[in-house]
Amino acid sequence: MLKKFLSFDNWTKMVVVYMWASMFIGKAAAYLGLLIGALTLFSTRVLWDRWYRALTFRSDPMRGVGWALLVSILYGIAQVIYGVSFLGYSPLTALQILVFNLGPAYLFLGVWVGIRHPGAIRTYIRFMAWWMVIYTPIYFLFLQHLNLSLTGILPGTGLDLLGNPGSGTLPLLGLLTLEPQLARFWIPIVVLVLLTIANQERSDWLGLGVCLVIWGKLSGKLGRVFGILGCIATVLIIAALIDLKLPPIPGRGGELSARGTIARMAGAISPELAADVGGGRDNAQFYYGTVYWRQHWWAAIRSEVFKEPKTEIFGLGYGYPLAHLAGVDVEKQGTRSPHSVFYFTLAYSGFVGVAIFFWLEICILWLLWRVYEVSGETFGLMFAIYTLIGAFFGNVLETPQAAIPFYLLCGMALSPIFLRTAKVYDDEQAMPAHMAEFV
Repeated sequence: MLKKFLSFDNWTKMVVVYMWASMFIGKAAAYLGLLIGALTLFSTRVLWDRWYRALTFRSDPMRGVGWALLVSILYGIAQVIYGVSFLGYSPLTALQILVFNLGPAYLFLGVWVGIRHPGAIRTYIRFMAWWMVIYTPIYFLFLQHLNLSLTGILPGTGLDLLGNPGSGTLPLLGLLTLEPQLARFWIPIVVLVLLTIANQERSDWLGLGVCLVIWGKLSGKLGRVFGILGCIATVLIIAALIDLKLPPIPGRGGELSARGTIARMAGAISPELAADVGGGRDNAQFYYGTVYWRQHWWAAIRSEVFKEPKTEIFGLGYGYPLAHLAGVDVEKQGTRSPHSVFYFTLAYSGFVGVAIFFWLEICILWLLWRVYEVSGETFGLMFAIYTLIGAFFGNVLETPQAAIPFYLLCGMALSPIFLRTAKVYDDEQAMPAHMAEFV
């Protein structure tokens, strides 16, 4: 394995190190990702040539993405100037928000890696799946008591090292969409399903459910999907009937039990319903509280943005103290994200920013759909849909530690388009120069 790693080009090595390290250092991986992003600014082949060709060649598959990214970054820079120079907001906060506009540039680095190593995503998913099988028991038996953190050393909060394994949804989606023989991975699948349930993220469950249905339809395996969902539902019902309980995952709140899981789902509607299905009044209030917290902040954002036409169109400007609208507790934590990419873009950049964001993401989804059409591969499309669903209910794409791996993996998933384009030509001399550079 080491010999194979050493044979990679330098950019691929950096991506491998980043994706591997992010499993251990959590949010702190954002600093490593941003360092790699800064280095790409000095690479003509990885970034600037690709981007220029996307902007100038009509036949380039990434033409739409290239233009949407350019407009997004220019608009973000204008928002920084407006917020700092005209409204007097913090330059540091404004630049931190600008990272949201810069994140999609990692697509180009992902394409670079994906073309040179077409099996990179499958290798990553397999490694991640088996690693969770090993890491999960180690964490709950030993690592959760260490309390290692970089908080106070690096800017930011929650910079825990060797944190909880989180949800198993990403590798679970990867195994389902990439592996033809799932029986070989039954142990990881069981662990990943349990982690997905135990992580207690409702948007995660929603995204997984939607993606499973879409994948089942595209792959002609809808019966298998409903069978999987039925098995999960049966396990939850049986566990609820016997009132099975396990120790909670740190930071997720409430007991880890089947009844608590069902109550958390019901808590998205009302605390009374959550209490009725067995969550207990205290837990029910907590489950609904996370919903109320978002709804309260979102309502405050709408009220502030809609005060005048200028802010409706262009937003409140980068650097605006958005946490002030959520309350004193959130403001003390320094939280900038309202846990919804829609309200994030609406608050800081108005409906213009919302339109640019949708333009860019639709272009990415369209490319991933083309990948499915030319190669039959569905992982990239499912992963993008899953992430976007989560982004509307959580702080996913607004944070670099989540956005960077998202765009890297999407870029890798786009490689079949360029590889297939290369195959229609007899040799490299007959291939257009802008395509020859990609292979």
